[in-house]
Amino acid sequence: MNYQLIAIPVISAFIGYLTNVIAIKLLFWPRKPINLLLFKLHGLLPKRQAEIATSIGELVEEQLLSIDDLFDKINTDEMREKIITIISNVFHDRLHEVMPRIIPDKLVHLIEDSLEKVLRQEAGNFISNVLELGHEYLTQEISVKKIVEDKINNCNLDELEIMIRGVSSTELRFIELLGGILGFIIGIVQVGILLLFPI
Repeated sequence: MNYQLIAIPVISAFIGYLTNVIAIKLLFWPRKPINLLLFKLHGLLPKRQAEIATSIGELVEEQLLSIDDLFDKINTDEMREKIITIISNVFHDRLHEVMPRIIPDKLVHLIEDSLEKVLRQEAGNFISNVLELGHEYLTQEISVKKIVEDKINNCNLDELEIMIRGVSSTELRFIELLGGILGFIIGIVQVGILLLFPI
């Protein structure tokens, strides 16, 4: 009888652990549906890859990363200043390349300073207009949702499984162990019931 009392929680723990291991496996396997008598067995990810891709695409676009979010990060005073500095440096370099050597340095510096002044006055508005036009175009032509959806749909199922397991391996392992722990607790409860109400 003592061996039976010890065996019940151990067997329950093993069953709980094994059940969760199988449940996690069924997220990814079988890749193709298997016809069992009353139903088809098909892994969740292979069966619903398109639906999952659509949901993740919507989540990314609506809550994580939209074109508006990208342009809010780009269309800042700091970014405009960086762009103006880059343009200014290009102007300076090109000016030195195209100006004949016979033109005095003072005149070259005067032209550079004048161009720099005009550039600093006009470039901010120009860059803002370009970014605004780019924002309108990209909002109409590019869908973050569609890009994410296509990427997931074009992913090989093995790659998706590796990606998901890579991100959540600790949590999946914990779920497997939790099945064993819960099974063990249920086994102890069964032993308690057997001891309180012997057959």
